[in-house]
Amino acid sequence: MAVTVRLPTTLRGDGPDTLTVTDPVATIADLVEVLDRRLPGFRAQWDDSMLNLAVNDEIVLHGAGQRALADGDVIEVVPAISGG
Repeated sequence: MAVTVRLPTTLRGDGPDTLTVTDPVATIADLVEVLDRRLPGFRAQWDDSMLNLAVNDEIVLHGAGQRALADGDVIEVVPAISGG
């Protein structure tokens, strides 16, 4: 299984804008664990709602951790936007 993860500039630094994850990731929660190992601090930002994830161009907000992933999915990390 492989999924593609697109990263915003704030997370990639000098690295690539896209990661290919071949670890076994059945859900977004599994993916968050893998990303936290590759990008230390990722889980904390996701837990604090600083980051949202979109799977195949669909933002996943409620129950995101349980969202199933499939081979070939494209996940985009989207920084949360707030304003007033």
